[in-house]
Amino acid sequence: MKTININTLTIDQMWDLIKKAKWNGDYKRVKSFFGENLNVSQFKQLEEFVREKQNDLHERFEDDWLGNPGIQVTDDGWDDLTAEVVGRGKKFYDEITVKKLQEMAKRCDYHENFLYSFQD
Repeated sequence: MKTININTLTIDQMWDLIKKAKWNGDYKRVKSFFGENLNVSQFKQLEEFVREKQNDLHERFEDDWLGNPGIQVTDDGWDDLTAEVVGRGKKFYDEITVKKLQEMAKRCDYHENFLYSFQD
């Protein structure tokens, strides 16, 4: 994939980059992929987008996480789980439900932590 030459990424481009990164828990590989394909401004824009999507999940599902029966993960696990949903791409993100989050938590079907892909 060639480096994207425009300064501002569209939402579709950001979701496409997330998809092409093929998140599998290897945040160093994903960070490298983003670094090879984005300039610094775009990298920061993508990071902000991912954080916004994760924050949206926090807000939408926090009561379910903390409720009864809840979503059985720790605070750190909740961050990992919600970041995982974003890392799996737009379709997965758009289709996430409380039941899916509960099942992911129960099966430990998530990695630590897609957001590490943006750390220095």
